[in-house]
Amino acid sequence: MGLAYKLRPRDPSYLWHGMPVIAFDGSKYKLPATEENRKEFDPKSGFDHEGKGHYPQCLVTTAYDVFRRIPLARTVVSVNGSEREQALSLLPYIRPGAVLLFDRGYPSYHVICHLRDHYDGYFIFRCPAKCTFPAVEQFVRSGRQEGYILLDPSNNFLEGLSRRQRKKAKVIQLRIIRLVNPDGTISVLLTNLLNQSRFSREEIVDLYFRRWEIETNYRNEKVVLEIEEFHGKSVNSVRQELYAVAIMSVIARILMVESSRVHKSSAELQFKNAIMTLASEAAILAPDDPDKAVEIFSELLAAISRVKYYRPKRPRASQPRVTKRPPNKWCSGRRQKLEKA
Repeated sequence: MGLAYKLRPRDPSYLWHGMPVIAFDGSKYKLPATEENRKEFDPKSGFDHEGKGHYPQCLVTTAYDVFRRIPLARTVVSVNGSEREQALSLLPYIRPGAVLLFDRGYPSYHVICHLRDHYDGYFIFRCPAKCTFPAVEQFVRSGRQEGYILLDPSNNFLEGLSRRQRKKAKVIQLRIIRLVNPDGTISVLLTNLLNQSRFSREEIVDLYFRRWEIETNYRNEKVVLEIEEFHGKSVNSVRQELYAVAIMSVIARILMVESSRVHKSSAELQFKNAIMTLASEAAILAPDDPDKAVEIFSELLAAISRVKYYRPKRPRASQPRVTKRPPNKWCSGRRQKLEKA
């Protein structure tokens, strides 16, 4: 991925306040239904286990540059793996001085403390307003639009520490910003971008929603590249293809930028066309005849430049997340009691 950064220079359009912006997120991928894959990635899959599907799944966690729109690092682990721990394992591959974006499943004292101690940069977390940190719930009740909170070490974090380590655990000061969703529900953003005069509330909110680019990347892999139609069925083949699809995405994005430069086009090019064109001429990456490869490469850039991407003129309506799982009869009564309380 260092080569991708070298080929896509430090342009202001790729930065926010002079900093790259990296989103972290995980997604589950359907795998070939072999015993080897079940054992490695999803031991409780299969119709022998009630409520489980036939195909095993794995958890893929990706660090994604949302302005350059390229994946930077990735892990492929068991579907029962922790998204938080996988995200933290990717930090050594991220250059210092970036802004890191995390969705609602990531905020915890442990994760925030780890970022504070091991990463030289900024972060933004989206956090639910209920069943969360006491300081967040107190802020939400106050009705304020933004402010500062002190995050105390959670009981879960303190449980695994010695007495001396507990004494060293300190409160963390964070900036908090209220978000009101279209359906009226409230969530907040937690960040160490503390300087309000340099980083306005509106800028931070707009930046956080650029995180959607990583969701688009997962969609492209599953829909455009059809990654879940694996060619190999072994564990090694699955891992190779999941890493290869990320590399192909990086190459396609670089070629799109190069095509725009060569053909002096300011229009946005279509990723699907770029990736399909690249796939049809992938042999040029290892040519026997260099002169012929240069000729094909020029034709490749021309083919990529021909198809433009036109973004919708009107924003699409927000769609709430819908689960297709049947309701759990054992939890429905408890949930109703909690809502009444």
